[in-house]
Amino acid sequence: MRLPNISNEDSLELKMTPMIDVVFLLLVFFVWTSSFELPEFDLPGSLAEVPIGAAEASSDTPPVEKFDEIVIRLLWQVEGTQIILNGQPLDRMSDIKERLTEITALGVQPPVIVDPDEKVTMAFAVQAYDAARAAGIDRVLFAAKPE
Repeated sequence: MRLPNISNEDSLELKMTPMIDVVFLLLVFFVWTSSFELPEFDLPGSLAEVPIGAAEASSDTPPVEKFDEIVIRLLWQVEGTQIILNGQPLDRMSDIKERLTEITALGVQPPVIVDPDEKVTMAFAVQAYDAARAAGIDRVLFAAKPE
């Protein structure tokens, strides 16, 4: 009986081609996904510290009041459509532009939501939208009714 020949002449061979393929695929994946990522920005917050030199200069101007969203309700009535801006009734469509121009003059851009009743014509709702845009408001939205 012959004994098997135990020798270390056969060295362990490491195949590099599959490992290079995997590294290449990972590289392509990470480059592709990182190119579509939007850069992050620092959002303003009420907890942000005021710079040392700016505290003295800002004492002359009053602080800008923060506004939540502004809601323009358009209510249908028999005698005509009633306009309500944040709970205050208005007489004319031009009053919307005047009030919103006063708000944008303060240096704020709150979102404006136009909320028409079901019976209010689309033309009247678009007039309210146009009045808000003419006042300089960037974000004018229409309210959606839950189904």
